[in-house]
Amino acid sequence: MSKSDIWMPIYIGDYLSDTMRLTTLQHGAYFLLMLEYWKQGPLPNDMAELAAIAKQDKRAWEKEVWPTLRRFFSVQDDGLLHQKRMDKERASAADRKTKRTAAANARWKGKDKQEASNADAKADANASALDEQNACIKDAPRASCASALPSPSPSSLRSENTLTTFGTPAAPSSPDEDPPAPTLAAPKAKTPMPPDQRAALFGIGTQIVCAMTGKPTRATKELIGKWLKDMRDDCAVLNTIIQEAADTRPADPVAWITAAVKARSGSKLDAMARDWRLDEIDLDAAAEEDCRRQGI
Repeated sequence: MSKSDIWMPIYIGDYLSDTMRLTTLQHGAYFLLMLEYWKQGPLPNDMAELAAIAKQDKRAWEKEVWPTLRRFFSVQDDGLLHQKRMDKERASAADRKTKRTAAANARWKGKDKQEASNADAKADANASALDEQNACIKDAPRASCASALPSPSPSSLRSENTLTTFGTPAAPSSPDEDPPAPTLAAPKAKTPMPPDQRAALFGIGTQIVCAMTGKPTRATKELIGKWLKDMRDDCAVLNTIIQEAADTRPADPVAWITAAVKARSGSKLDAMARDWRLDEIDLDAAAEEDCRRQGI
């Protein structure tokens, strides 16, 4: 509903100067006619209809009201009763409404074009990013992941081989030297997974899963975190599963990886590996047996 449908301009000075000699009955009838004129346009040249609009009976209308009010109206070529001032005000209101509508349409049209341009730019950026990720996976799926993992240092190899060389003396540097006395290594404490595997998982692994699923980086990392929890923090195995998914390209990568994680985490071999890492080996008994063999 436009403003011209809910309000009407009244110029009090002009109205009073034109209606000073009207009676109360005639003022009320004239005002009701103006309200009808503003809403519907020129009035019908029919006494019965005019009396109904002014809420007057026909006899009072013809004898007391219309003879005085008729001078405010004139019959035009369309056969309707026109009032000069009302025609002017209605035309002005219609012109303002047309201009405001055109201006609003222009603003919304410009806004729609800007939003469409922004949407196209965003879509192009997303498509470019997805193409780069797919190209990365297609060109170097396994080699890139393998090269991203740094080689273990000699010190780390020595620390990892502590259990396998337990109680064995190091080889002498020359035949004349006596072999050093065997040393008993302290029980190996539970240590976290090497950080290089975790960095690769949340780096290249995240990129691979993003490219396969189309998920954003944050959601992908949360998904990898859930898989890693199910794998009991075994980053190396989870890295292998993700790379196998990249090579296999299943229709539903998330379901495929989830099933693989469940299968790997529930296998007997992995359970034995987890038990080994929980230090359930009796190190003291092994040390005592080794000393007995050496005659110590």
